[in-house]
Amino acid sequence: LVSYWHRAIHQEISDFFNILLCLQHFRFLGKRHIAKLAAAVKLAQSTHANGTLKGSNHPSQSSMASGGEGHRHARSQTMPIIRGKNALTNPKLLQMMDTGSIQEGDTLSPTDIEANLSTEVALTVLDVLELFVHHHKKQLLLDDGQNTLMKKVLDTYLLFFQINQSTATLRHVFAALRLFFPSAFFQGKADLCGCLCSEILKCCNHRSSSTQTEAAALLYFFMRQNFEFTKGKSIVRSHLQVIKAVSQLIADAGIGGSRFQQSLAIINNFANGDTPLKNTSFPAEVKDLTKRIRTVLMATAQMKEHEKDPEMLVDLQYSLANSYASTPELRRTWLESMAKIHVRNGDLSEQAAMCYIHISALIAESLKRRYWRADKSRMSIVSPEENPVFKCSSLLTTSRDQDSFSMGWAAFLCISPNVQEEGAMKEDTGTQDTPYTEDTLVEQLEQCVDYLWKSERYELIADINKPVIAVFEKRRDFKLQRLSELYYDIHRSYLKVTEVVDAEKRLFGRYYRVAFYGQGFFDEEESKEFIYKEPKLTGLSEVSQRLLKLYSDKFGADNVKMIQDSNKVNPKDLDPKFAYIQVTYVVPYFDEKEQHDKRTDFERHHNISRFVFETPFTLSGKKHGDVEEQCKRRTILTSSSFPYLKKRIEVVEQQSTEMNPIEVAIDEMSRKVSELNQLCNMEEVDMIRLQLKLQGSVSVKV
Repeated sequence: LVSYWHRAIHQEISDFFNILLCLQHFRFLGKRHIAKLAAAVKLAQSTHANGTLKGSNHPSQSSMASGGEGHRHARSQTMPIIRGKNALTNPKLLQMMDTGSIQEGDTLSPTDIEANLSTEVALTVLDVLELFVHHHKKQLLLDDGQNTLMKKVLDTYLLFFQINQSTATLRHVFAALRLFFPSAFFQGKADLCGCLCSEILKCCNHRSSSTQTEAAALLYFFMRQNFEFTKGKSIVRSHLQVIKAVSQLIADAGIGGSRFQQSLAIINNFANGDTPLKNTSFPAEVKDLTKRIRTVLMATAQMKEHEKDPEMLVDLQYSLANSYASTPELRRTWLESMAKIHVRNGDLSEQAAMCYIHISALIAESLKRRYWRADKSRMSIVSPEENPVFKCSSLLTTSRDQDSFSMGWAAFLCISPNVQEEGAMKEDTGTQDTPYTEDTLVEQLEQCVDYLWKSERYELIADINKPVIAVFEKRRDFKLQRLSELYYDIHRSYLKVTEVVDAEKRLFGRYYRVAFYGQGFFDEEESKEFIYKEPKLTGLSEVSQRLLKLYSDKFGADNVKMIQDSNKVNPKDLDPKFAYIQVTYVVPYFDEKEQHDKRTDFERHHNISRFVFETPFTLSGKKHGDVEEQCKRRTILTSSSFPYLKKRIEVVEQQSTEMNPIEVAIDEMSRKVSELNQLCNMEEVDMIRLQLKLQGSVSVKV
């Protein structure tokens, strides 16, 4: 063989590998299928003995036919044999019908014979394959392993996983792959690495516990090799490809059950017990990867359970998008899915628009990193950790030769601070994502503008259009009138801003604090507080009724109770038999500087992260009292900034201050004066609103 390989031409080598593909015709069909074959044999033999086999051929003729028809209908071997169109030409059936081929003293069952034959052929092919690899190392490593010969070899290795094999055979295949060239997987294109990760992950879900363990060990060894190949820097390549493979296998292979979870636990145990790498970042990176995989699996399973709960459904998709932070195209898929849910629920404003702005930031970041890879000398332009504030017009700066997307996600900070999430992308020079281009970014930005118009966020339209203008100016694109259309779009947006800024007729929504109590019902939501953003003039009663109906349908109407006040709740005082929901109206909170800076209604509803609500009380224990007795507790809640990708954001911090009666009176008077001043200083005084404010004047007792 070695002598033949050395003098063979390229086409002959290719033909040789085609011969090795005979492996799939000797695959082990399994005990159940062989039992069906045996039953078919008995039926065929009895029918043949009774002379009722219509149109059946002589065994020798059938054998000849099986060479053509049986080969073309190889897939029929995986179906019950009697139902196959060419059942009596099936080579397995004919072999078992040939009673002369089995000696009387032979104690081997048909299952044993099939298993032995399949294993013998597989091990022979594997032995030949390893011999070829040993004598062709130099040729296989040409161009960093990115050559047709390497692909042929790896495809043959992967064929062992793609067809049914005995556990003994798979054990030898795993051992052979542990000795394969790491450079073929960890440099150059990521295709080979991705294919191997996908097949190993399938084996992690194998019915055989020994195969599961072997697959988990190989995947761990694969990540360890990746870490060593990068000289202890990271496992970025294997991380990206494993996550990508998991996302594809969830639907295709149904991974995620107890067997797959057990394989993940084995991988973690290997990482924790690997003494030589204990003091490196490797164990933490392995743990992070398995955690992300579990998040993906859990969220996918839960989405079916929460199809009628829009907030929970978006939360789950958000967790999936974060799990795919290292894989831009997969993250984009889930961000688009979130946007569709918002549009379907009528949340056009912030949520749908913000999803598309995040996608734009993701594409810009991907383009920036691709540019860095093409020109390493410019990698010091911007570091995500610097958290700079750029003008949006700086998103795309052009040079003579090519575009420099040097700002990436940072260019969108002027629109929303939440776009920092798009900087979590892992960089891998071999990742073959969907090739984002300048046109991809422009199309996405135009989609953002469309939703900003629909959501009446006119102030942001110019910031989104400016980088698009930079693209068309560089192209000298005058014939299609795109530049004039873009400038006219900005002109219209500012006209709209002038029209609505004083009228304050836009309804940006209302905010509510929602708290959940009841460990037996809410699981992860239990004892957590969220800020909900509701559309336009949604009232407290409307929000409360919606949540009551939603959770009554989940837990039963008799098991859900609403807490009617805004007082602090001690979960220990509540009946564990019930689920409790507390809804409180909150308003955006601004300190003195923000009060001065945020003058328009738009500014008071854009990029807001702090909210406040007040709870009245008296020292005597009553909720309300006379002016000289009335106290109140002011609670300030902090979360991420609205508008956001989601309608609700978890409260991460809260501060409470108590005010005595004098402070309460001064605060009420100051607020009333401020509201009256604001109405009186309008160009056209709204008399109806002014009368409403005057009717609720401060009590004379003050």
